[in-house]
Formats: sequence, structure tokens, C-alpha cells
Amino acid sequence: MCLKWTVISTRSPMILLSSAIFLSLMGCVGSGGTQVQIAHDALSTPTQSFSESIVMQKSADDGRMGGRIGHATFSLFAIESGDVTSTVPLTEEVVTQVSQALESLGYQVTLVDSTHPAPNPSSSLKVRINEFYFKNYNWLWPIVPTWGSIALELTLHNPDGKMVYEKLFRGSGNSFCLTGGCAFGAATKEALTEVLNKIVAACSSEEFRQALKT
Repeated sequence: MCLKWTVISTRSPMILLSSAIFLSLMGCVGSGGTQVQIAHDALSTPTQSFSESIVMQKSADDGRMGGRIGHATFSLFAIESGDVTSTVPLTEEVVTQVSQALESLGYQVTLVDSTHPAPNPSSSLKVRINEFYFKNYNWLWPIVPTWGSIALELTLHNPDGKMVYEKLFRGSGNSFCLTGGCAFGAATKEALTEVLNKIVAACSSEEFRQALKT
């Protein structure tokens, strides 16, 4: 279970240091809040390469409630004990990760927003975050499972605003790390890598390339 310890007194700096390390390891994984860097592992090597240009909305639409991406827990009943947040705005970082996946296929990606619109009328690819949430269960310490899932939706709109492509991509991840950053970082990375590999496969398809030409 997740334990809490108190050091009453000590005369030795080494004992104090050892105690601090011991206490940090015995504490709840992720309690008090954790920030996670959004990243992915190496993606699958594409079997094809393309050269078309893709204009993407710089910030993803966010269909979630609240800004956190997960929470830690304590006690047998998994009571929430700390929020998990991303080190940078999630809506922008997710688009960056998706654009990297598209660029691995050879696509020429341009990110635009209201202040930097596309120079010419063109189709626009948008990302929507439908799900991005992770949690852990500290009661079984030192076995602390951390798990969650990500769901991203891609939509492609032609210059007239008509949607010509839509697809949802899901991925899940888990970890047994014993520090908050490692646990939630590893789980989110695994899930995002799965999602991005699915995007790479889908955006290699003839269906997607035909939609780009619409």
C-alpha cells in the first residue's frame, strides 16, 4: 500500500540522506502532482514516401473536460491524490507529434492558425483530442500499475469547408515505474506511439491521398 513515514530526528547527514531517499521511494507514485513531457518512441518505418503538401491547424480541438491528463491515487479505494499535467500545452504538442508522423511519410506539413493562415485556399487537416487520460493504483506498492488511453480524431476539410475525411485513432499504454514522471511518461509515450503508428498507416492509404486531392 502507499505508506507515509515521518523522520523524528537524526544526527548523521548520511542517515538523513538515506532516509530521504527511502521516503521518496515509499511515497505515493505521482502524489502531489506530476508534469509529463509528451513524446513518442520511434515510429514504424514507412513502406512508402509521399510529397504532397498538408496544411494543419496549429492547435488541436479539445473535447475533454478540464486540462489535466490524469491523476495519481492513494488508499484501497483509489482516492485521487495528485493531478498529472503536460509540460507544454497539450493541444499544440499533440499537433506537433501528429505532424512529425506525417513528415516521416514525406508529406510537407505547414501549421497555420488565425494569425498565420494558409497563403492559398487549400484543404485543412484538423486534430481533435477526444481522450487523453492516465491514472495509477498505489495501494499495491511496490507494484504500482499506471495505465490510460489516448483517442485522436483527424478530419480533413476541403477549401469550401466540406469534410472529406474523418478517422478516429486509439492507443493505450501502461507502466510499473516507481516515480511519477517515469510512470506517467512511459504510459503516455506507449499510447501515443501506438496512435501515431496507426495515423502513419492510415495516411499512407489511397483513401487519404484521394481526399487530399479533393
